[in-house]
Amino acid sequence: MLSISYGKQVEDIVEVSSRSSSFVACVATLANAHIGVRPYVPESSARTKRTQLLVGGVYAAGLGVSREIVSLPAPRIIRIYDVDTGERARHIQDAPTVVLSLDKATVTSTERVQVGDFVYELTVRQLIDAPDVAAASTYIGLCRVSGWEKPHRVRLDFGMDDSALNEYLGACDWLTARHYRIKQSLCDGGDLSVIVETQEQRLDYNLRFERSHPAASTAVYWDEKENGCVVSITFDFSTTRHQQLSAHWQLARDSPNPISTYSSSATDPAGIENVHQEKWDTLWKDHEVIIKSRGSHAELGMKYAVFQLLQHGVGSTINGRGVISPARGLTSTYHSGATFFDTELHKCIFWIWNDPDLAKALIDYRYDFIEEARLFAQANGFAGARYPEASNDMGTENGPHYVLSYPDPEIRREWSVKEVLHVSADVCYALNKYWAATGDDTYMESRGYQIIVESARFAASAFIWSEHKQAYVLKSVMGPDEYHYHVDNSFFTNYMLRWCIKLALSLVARCGFPPVPATEIECWYTLADNVYLPWMMVDGVSIPEEFEGYASLPDTRLRMDKKRGPQFVDDAERETAEKLQNFDSRLVKQADIILLMSLFPEHFSDIVKRTAFHYYEPRTVHESSLSYGPHAVVAAHLGETVTCADFILRASRYNLDFTPVADYSNGLHLSAYAGAWQGLVEGLAGLNVKEGQLSFRPQLPSHWDSCHFTLYFRGQRLKVSILGQGELVVRRGG
Repeated sequence: MLSISYGKQVEDIVEVSSRSSSFVACVATLANAHIGVRPYVPESSARTKRTQLLVGGVYAAGLGVSREIVSLPAPRIIRIYDVDTGERARHIQDAPTVVLSLDKATVTSTERVQVGDFVYELTVRQLIDAPDVAAASTYIGLCRVSGWEKPHRVRLDFGMDDSALNEYLGACDWLTARHYRIKQSLCDGGDLSVIVETQEQRLDYNLRFERSHPAASTAVYWDEKENGCVVSITFDFSTTRHQQLSAHWQLARDSPNPISTYSSSATDPAGIENVHQEKWDTLWKDHEVIIKSRGSHAELGMKYAVFQLLQHGVGSTINGRGVISPARGLTSTYHSGATFFDTELHKCIFWIWNDPDLAKALIDYRYDFIEEARLFAQANGFAGARYPEASNDMGTENGPHYVLSYPDPEIRREWSVKEVLHVSADVCYALNKYWAATGDDTYMESRGYQIIVESARFAASAFIWSEHKQAYVLKSVMGPDEYHYHVDNSFFTNYMLRWCIKLALSLVARCGFPPVPATEIECWYTLADNVYLPWMMVDGVSIPEEFEGYASLPDTRLRMDKKRGPQFVDDAERETAEKLQNFDSRLVKQADIILLMSLFPEHFSDIVKRTAFHYYEPRTVHESSLSYGPHAVVAAHLGETVTCADFILRASRYNLDFTPVADYSNGLHLSAYAGAWQGLVEGLAGLNVKEGQLSFRPQLPSHWDSCHFTLYFRGQRLKVSILGQGELVVRRGG
């Protein structure tokens, strides 16, 4: 059974088997900003072993995309077997357990195996040594539980093999690539150093072993049959029932951008674990979110969401450079390690309030590649800086233009690369939120203003004048709702680009803002005043129309019964979505209008927001994990707190509850977790910044007693508690 725990809170998620092992390994991934390590899972399938280790910044030319993050081998248990007969350990059909301890940031697996005529309990506990280093530890315990009166020797091979592979777009089971090769390096007193070379870099693995009892023998060898390099350690159970091995490994990268190496003074197993726990105790103290809700799954769900966000963020700023945030973090090669607009609209917002320096590093990534964004704009006939829908480690466009849908031989066009135009405005949104929360004028003058002016230039160049409408329009675009492309005048896209231009206009007179010609400023004013935005009437209220012509499409069956996960009503809808076909109905994947209203709640009246929410939500499949957070925020703003709590639950537990268990390879939905946090903090707490001051509008759903979270605002850490309807306490410095 896979379980997650925090202190005394424990929840069982799924039975552990070869069928579920890939899901278990993904959900229990241990990571920091430098490395993401899939833990040891009993009965691992072949697919489970394909993703073992991802290293931040290690990319290669990809399959179907220009760049993809490299799936690398991780030091791990290769095999356990009888010394005298060579017979391999067999799993006994007792239910194995895997426990992800959120407060300790460890994963512990326990299973029973039979080696020859003897039964052993195998326990494997794993951790990443510290949040800011590329170093990990594995503690292996082998305890004999039958036949212990007889002598027996067991050999354990620990090392690396070449079963780690990249799958086509992270999802195709048979089309794979290996972007590395393992080279044996050297052995020193039983410890092991291995060099792994990728197309562009060299990675040095250094493994150190500690044993609880003297081993009968230790050997290091290259196994041609297994295509790997291993340390072979023999355990003699003649005089003891229990043997323990600890393996500590660190990773160094031979490149212009080296990753942090292990620097802790603790070198013994207990010392390493103590340092690890001390750092995580501090992290939880600084960032903990607590929900008191009389047993609701939201309590542990939100802990899990924050844990994964902390894992993948803390330590990112150690090198003082911009940071790319892959869509799935370092948990999967799905989406090829590219970053998308959800980084700015969700993950970056979480970090603005939890670690502003990391939020700034995420924005720095966009600034560092502003020239690539300019070139991307020019290549498509635009001015300014157009940030791609999918952006890789080199800041260039990384979306697949065509997708092979196995086993169907049909090759399908992916239109988002060409038609998604709102990303530059999304970047400016995150930048503006960072500025509001930090008051960092220096950053704006050195970098921020440049991003805004170049994004505004792109936005202005994207619009074209329509004589028929006597307005500026956008033709053939795709909004965040990926069920409809080639649409004209996406309300979300038009609104975001117009807002971006208006933001630039509000700043042109500020000291430090880049000089903009008067004729260009005049053009911006004309554009901002004349952008076409489609509206439609619903129940006598004019609300934003998803895109021009949306209201004339055939309606869809309403989703009135709220079930978990994507809400397809039949196989035809699911098949159309899977084939990337343009829907000919009002069904939406994620409601662009609700997202927009969550970003700018004060731009729309309550009656417009309420009418739009209750119109679009029953027509939304929520196939995208990004859908839940914005719905939570808007529901809270409307006072519908129970609905908000349900969306927070769905967002925080997306992978725990809704992803398929069998052979899962798509990684963790980190932006959904950030959306859950936004639903709690921007939604229920009503957090906002008005005229440089914090503003709250606290409320709780009826089945919640209280909730607590922390914020960083203008250099101060605040602890915020919602204790009831309209009752809020903010503590500073105790």
